[in-house]
Amino acid sequence: MKRIFLTLALVFGLVATAAAQVNVGGRLAVTMSTFKGDQTDDFSLGLGFNAGVAAKYSFNQMFAAVPELGVDFRRVTNSEADDFTFSAWVLQIPLMFRANLTPQFYAEAGPSIAFILSSEADYDAPEIDDDKLAAVQGYIGSVINEFDMYKNTNTLEIGIAAGLGYTVIPNLDVNFRFIMGFTNIFEDVDMGPLVGKKEIDVQHMQFSLGATYWFL
Repeated sequence: MKRIFLTLALVFGLVATAAAQVNVGGRLAVTMSTFKGDQTDDFSLGLGFNAGVAAKYSFNQMFAAVPELGVDFRRVTNSEADDFTFSAWVLQIPLMFRANLTPQFYAEAGPSIAFILSSEADYDAPEIDDDKLAAVQGYIGSVINEFDMYKNTNTLEIGIAAGLGYTVIPNLDVNFRFIMGFTNIFEDVDMGPLVGKKEIDVQHMQFSLGATYWFL
């Protein structure tokens, strides 16, 4: 009996796959990224981009699954420290489920998995006269130590994506999308033998405006 059910499931799966209309395309988006979590009020949106490929599995005229694979460049700045910038190269894999509200207008949502390939946190301390150095060196040291925690990132990021889109022509979609990460971006910071490791509760948040051209 178990083999029969497995065989039927396989047959239905193959039939559904064969019945689905498959399209392949390229995607390009302009992104704005920032941080959400502890001590992130001073972080502002930074300009980046996302480029990759997508596949659309249309089950019928209303529903479709759209897996994507893209390279995401993120950039986040700190409004209180003009010379501080966090940037990262990320491999992003969202799986969007699309519902056509009208023949042209659609809504989409789904999980997003990302792998942080590399990251960099840059902070250039301002030049200070020797007479003022003694008075502010403690403050500068504390700021640099605070930003040091943003240098080491975790590899895996799990989140959710949602958005709205419009089919301009049959082969061209434009959409606005929001992505929110659930997992912490940064590794725990070692605060020394007395305190130990401190968890950094910071997640990635992104807005994007993109277009997908379906060439197949």
